[in-house]
Amino acid sequence: MPAIDLTRLQKQIGELVSAFSEPAAFLKTLHEILGFYERRAYRPNRELMPKTFMRSYNLPAQVLTLIEIGLKQPASLYHEETLRLAQALWQDPYYEARVLAAGILGHLPAELSGETLALIEEWISAPLDRAALQTLLEKGSLPSRLAGTWFPFVEKLLSSPSMRAQSVGLLALAKDLEQRPLTKYAGIFSLIRPFLQAGEESLELNLSLVVKTLAQRTPNETAYFLKQVLADSSDSGIERRIRGYLEFFPPDAAAGLLKSVKNHAKIHSG
Repeated sequence: MPAIDLTRLQKQIGELVSAFSEPAAFLKTLHEILGFYERRAYRPNRELMPKTFMRSYNLPAQVLTLIEIGLKQPASLYHEETLRLAQALWQDPYYEARVLAAGILGHLPAELSGETLALIEEWISAPLDRAALQTLLEKGSLPSRLAGTWFPFVEKLLSSPSMRAQSVGLLALAKDLEQRPLTKYAGIFSLIRPFLQAGEESLELNLSLVVKTLAQRTPNETAYFLKQVLADSSDSGIERRIRGYLEFFPPDAAAGLLKSVKNHAKIHSG
């Protein structure tokens, strides 16, 4: 891999900006640039979980970051072109293209939140690589966050009959809670109560992320809530799930929860 010459990279980014309104030319130029900077001799540790299971380039981190920064201005100025380019990038089989698709979508104004949500809803209707999905939820949601339409969209996903949509909704909720002011946490516990009570295994990974964020930000209230859910259930599965959440809490709250789990087990044992 050639050493990164920032002057050269900025010139290459300029070529991307020039092709912004021509998706095919943009993609061709993008892959030429990414291929130029790929670390072909680099072999990641096989014991580590890969970031993505999509096709991807082994790039120095700053390459994609600088490309994202370079695309911010045209994405903010040329809205129709941004929507077209985002769709073309998302259809590309490479992870880096999807990162850029989410990134430029996030630079659109709040007035286009309807269009961005329509694209997000379309894209998440099919199975997605988890890393690409997380990037989409974090970056592509910015216009609808500004417009105040993101959380209603998350609620729509959570109430969907589709298990896939519910799973995406839980992941989106976990990401949302990381940024949401504590003063706006009202109603969150009632929103996730049905998922805790149902104990659907395929939703557990993303549900646990929601509980983790709640435990980190409001540990006492979250512990009290879980005790309520425990008291309202006779299912022993809830005990296993709450035991799995104990590591998210401070020692005192975790100890109180564990005591409630043990009491629940005694009451419902046989």
